[in-house]
Amino acid sequence: MYCVATKPTPILNTANFQGVFGAKKLPLDDQGLLRPVEMIALPGTKFQILKKLPHHILEVITEEYPYGPQYIDSRFVTFAKATPSERCKILPDLKTISSRLESSLGLPYIWGGNWGRGIPEIQTLYQPKIPANLKKTWTLSGVDCSGLLFEATNGYTPRNTSDLLQFGEIVPSIQNVKPLDILVWPGHVVIVLTPTLTIESLYGKGVITTPLATRLTELSSTNFIIRRFFPKQT
Repeated sequence: MYCVATKPTPILNTANFQGVFGAKKLPLDDQGLLRPVEMIALPGTKFQILKKLPHHILEVITEEYPYGPQYIDSRFVTFAKATPSERCKILPDLKTISSRLESSLGLPYIWGGNWGRGIPEIQTLYQPKIPANLKKTWTLSGVDCSGLLFEATNGYTPRNTSDLLQFGEIVPSIQNVKPLDILVWPGHVVIVLTPTLTIESLYGKGVITTPLATRLTELSSTNFIIRRFFPKQT
């Protein structure tokens, strides 16, 4: 049995959606992060349903995010009578990706976030009493480091840094770096926005730009690699 996301769909690692989104208090960890959130599936994402659970919850798997366990709210999807196709992944052009990255400047760092404008349906479906200072976290209105890139590329790039480490081709040295190349290591990714500027989403700071030379100095002791996912750069 299958279903397809009809709107941006939160994927959690717990079936207790009401406890996460409908409680009087967000279940934040000691860093203030909402760890039950894995990611937000884009419209068109195909899910295989493993089990139907109470309160509209489905246990699922999807090829787009090979980690588990995964749970979604069935009110974000439509059920398929036949096996649907996988979501079509088309890489936008360089200008579009760069523009989307720039438009994300100022967004907060949200764990599991990759839909910067957030999901207003959370308020409608779970009816939490959201404190003003936590509304963006509660509605997932922001992006994490790999989520920034995932949203800008329409989900063409992998969602986690562990997969980005192997994505695209290796760039041999920083002297060969070009816009949209990524500096990546386990747990974080920095995107080259222009020949002189980087962009990233940092915990505690949100989406910011930094001069490339400055960021390289800051990363001098970090064992990062450079990868290129955008083809035919000249």
